[in-house]
Amino acid sequence: MSNTVYQIEKRCEGIKAKQLRREGFVPGVVYGGEYLDSLPVEMTFQEVNKLLKENTQSSIIKLDGAGKPINVIVKEVQLDNLTHFPIHIDFQSISLRQIITVTMPIHVIDEEKLHYKDLMYQPNLTQINLTGPAEDIPDSLEINVGELDFEDKVLLSDISVPEGIELEEFADDLVGIVISSQTVEEEEPETDEETEADEVPLVDEE
Repeated sequence: MSNTVYQIEKRCEGIKAKQLRREGFVPGVVYGGEYLDSLPVEMTFQEVNKLLKENTQSSIIKLDGAGKPINVIVKEVQLDNLTHFPIHIDFQSISLRQIITVTMPIHVIDEEKLHYKDLMYQPNLTQINLTGPAEDIPDSLEINVGELDFEDKVLLSDISVPEGIELEEFADDLVGIVISSQTVEEEEPETDEETEADEVPLVDEE
C-alpha cells in the first residue's frame, strides 16, 4: 500500500466536466463499499499525474479530503485522444481484507543481457490475473531473464506471488521463451535502375 495520501475534493453539483478541466482539475468518481451511489470527486491535474506515476494498477491508494480517508484502487483512467492527458478517473473503494481480482502486467528485467548472446525474450503472456486480499496483492510482478539461455522457458509457476494470492491461469502456462535474435538476411532484389543500366549498349558494341 502506498504511504502517500492523495488529496481529493467532493465535486460540486452543476459544474460541468469541461469547466473543471479548464480550471486544472480532473473529474472522477469513487464507488463500491459504502459508496453505492458513487461519490463524485475532483483532483488537481498535478495530483492525478503524481498518483498515476507513483502507483500501479493494483496499488492500494489512500484518498483524503472527502470527509474521511478512503482506501481505493484505480479502476479506469480516461485519456484525451489527442494529448493523452487524464480527463476522468474512476476509483473503487475497498477494505484491506476485501478479496479482489486485478489484472497485473508482467515486467521483464535484464533482457538486455540476452542481446549480448544474440538471444531475445519472446513473451507469450504479458499480464496475469491475481485474486486475494487487497492488502496482499503485490504492486508489481517481475521476471528476470538475464541468465536464461537459448530455448529456456518461463512458466507461470516460476513467478513468485505472496501467500494467499491465487492465479487464475494454470501453473504450467507458458509465460515466455528465449529465442535466437539472428535472422537470415534476404538478398536484396535487383533495382530497376540496375536492370536498365545493364541493358544500355556499350560504345564498342555499336
